[in-house]
Amino acid sequence: MSDKSDYFFLNVKQVFPNFAKPSPLETEIWAELLEPYQNEEILEAIKSYRKAEETNFPPIPAKFKNYLFKRKTKSDKPVLPLSPETYLMEEDIKAGRCRHFFPTYVKAVAYVLEVKLKALFDEDDFKTFSRGRKYRLAVEYGLFADFDKTLDLVYRENLKNQEKIMGDDKHGN
Repeated sequence: MSDKSDYFFLNVKQVFPNFAKPSPLETEIWAELLEPYQNEEILEAIKSYRKAEETNFPPIPAKFKNYLFKRKTKSDKPVLPLSPETYLMEEDIKAGRCRHFFPTYVKAVAYVLEVKLKALFDEDDFKTFSRGRKYRLAVEYGLFADFDKTLDLVYRENLKNQEKIMGDDKHGN
C-alpha cells in the first residue's frame, strides 16, 4: 500500500460508504495506477467520477483511470524548441552576441549531442538513443551551458580543416 492509495481509499470511503478495503493484490493495482498523480489530482478524479457515473458503486481501476489527469507543474519537463540550432542562434542574436553563421551552430549542436553527451554514457546504450532523447539528456545534463565555448571550438576546428584542405590543394594533392 502507498500513501496515495491510502489517500484514495480514505476519500472514496467518504463518497461511497459501502466501499470496503480491497485485497492486497487490488491495493497494489491501485497503488500502481495512482503513483504518477498528486493527491489533488486524485481528489479531482474522485469528484469527477462521482459526478459522471450514475452508479452507487465505488470505482474500479479500469474505469477510474479515465478520470485521472496530470496537471502541468513546474517540475514537469519543459517543452524543448524543435530546433536547438535555430533557438540558440536566435537567442544569441537577441542578446547581441551572435558571432557565427548557422552552419557553425548546426555543427556545435551535433558536437554536444554526439561527443559531449556520448562521453557520459555507455557506448551500447548511447547507440540506442534517438536524437530527441539525446537533445533532452543534453539539456538535463546542462551540456549547452557553455555553448559559446563549443561554438568557438567547432569554428576553430572547421578553420583548421579548411586550411589543411587549402594547403593540400596548393601542393597538388
